[in-house]
Amino acid sequence: MKNSTQVLAIGIDAAEPSLARRLIDRGEMPALKRLEERGAWKRVESPAHVGSGAVWPTFITGKDAREHGVYGEWCWQPRTMGIERYSGHGLTPFWKSLAREEGMTVGIFDVPFFPVLGLPAGFEISEWGAHDILEGRTEIQPARLSEFISQTTSHPFQLEYFDAAGPDDDARLAKMHAACLDGVRLRGELAGRLIVETRPDLAVVVFPEIHHAGHYFWPTVAPRHPLYADDRFRRLRATNELEEIYSEVDRQIGKLIEVAGEEAFVMVFSLHGMRPTLGVPAFLDRLMLETGWARLAGWASQSWRERARSLFAAVKRHTPAALKKLYYKSVSRTTAHQLAQSTMIPAYDWTRTRAFSLPTDQHGWLRINLIGREAKGIVEPQKYEETCRELRQMLEGLRAGDGRRLVRDCLITSSDVEEALAQPLPDLIIHYEEAAHEASLRISGLKLETQSVGKKFTGQHAPDGFLVAAGDPGVVPNEPTISAKDLHRLIVNALVARRVTH
Repeated sequence: MKNSTQVLAIGIDAAEPSLARRLIDRGEMPALKRLEERGAWKRVESPAHVGSGAVWPTFITGKDAREHGVYGEWCWQPRTMGIERYSGHGLTPFWKSLAREEGMTVGIFDVPFFPVLGLPAGFEISEWGAHDILEGRTEIQPARLSEFISQTTSHPFQLEYFDAAGPDDDARLAKMHAACLDGVRLRGELAGRLIVETRPDLAVVVFPEIHHAGHYFWPTVAPRHPLYADDRFRRLRATNELEEIYSEVDRQIGKLIEVAGEEAFVMVFSLHGMRPTLGVPAFLDRLMLETGWARLAGWASQSWRERARSLFAAVKRHTPAALKKLYYKSVSRTTAHQLAQSTMIPAYDWTRTRAFSLPTDQHGWLRINLIGREAKGIVEPQKYEETCRELRQMLEGLRAGDGRRLVRDCLITSSDVEEALAQPLPDLIIHYEEAAHEASLRISGLKLETQSVGKKFTGQHAPDGFLVAAGDPGVVPNEPTISAKDLHRLIVNALVARRVTH
């Protein structure tokens, strides 16, 4: 029976455009090369400058980060004066109306952060070997597909969370590399079987293995970068392990294109890329305390719950790295997240805190304690813009002990206080210079000395992605750049065009 898939959209999560371009030109990603020859290559502009957590919700909803409000794994809740882990349940994916109003059959396979709708036809597969974990379990809809999928070998990520202590943890990195290669192959095979079995009008399949590997294997593609100069990176500098994973993804893309058929509109895309790093700067909360923007609550003024949280946080800070590693191996990721939530925001004295930092995995995020928005706000609305400007001036003036800049730029996300009052995003977003990532950092003019965190990560999110698409002339715009929030329009327009012509 001929497959009826009209649109095949394949996401390569966090694939770096420059690396993909290099491999295409070397003939090591032939499927993408053939697709480009039939169609077009575009730059994808995404909200990664806000936070990597914003990119997939933007694709899913077709709205920018200011509208959907998601910017990271943990988002600030002004009513409770605390953070909440993102669940995805508040998003409305663009394919909901396609399935329920237009009567199209939709297949969704591991789009990061997507909410499972329970569609009666097609398929919805969530966290089948995902990089980003929300529920901590695989969800399959319709339920009748569970037995079908059980016939496939489990993805390695379903059986174990693959991590490494650092760039010289050779045994764990080798195991991770093998798991990523196996996972890509198994994902491609299962996606192909699902498309043949359910014959969806639209199939969206995402490969997250490159995202996971990119955080650990970036020295293999940038061996001469100054960050990777010491001996810990010797083995990684001499391998091509990440390129091998890119090439395997390309092989699976080629097979999926064959399954979809020559008449299908095909688009392959990445919403953001990767670049070198060594950990994440972690001085922002202490900076705000030392400069008087924030104050901690005294022991006497804390509730018993706040005291327990403060004690737990202190124990975590002083726990040796080896014991921390054992702890994370011993508890589930869900339990670790629940315990982490209680210590990510210090016990502030909100009556004396004008601005404070939010937990992040990359950029710096600051929130103003604004009256009328935060439940315990103290900053008068008429002083909001002045407060933002003062903070930006301080941040952009930060220097390391040797005079190097620490902050490349500082974005203010609201143009005025009226906009800020409805703003879910951080008020200021700080993009760091490489000097801010150093293992031990002394900030000029201040007492604090700090170390970056997450130093096992050698690759970090970069702002731009890419799109390669072919199949329907006129669907892909002529402009060289397309916004991540507009990618769904290509899919919808291709489906509409095919409904009209067929």
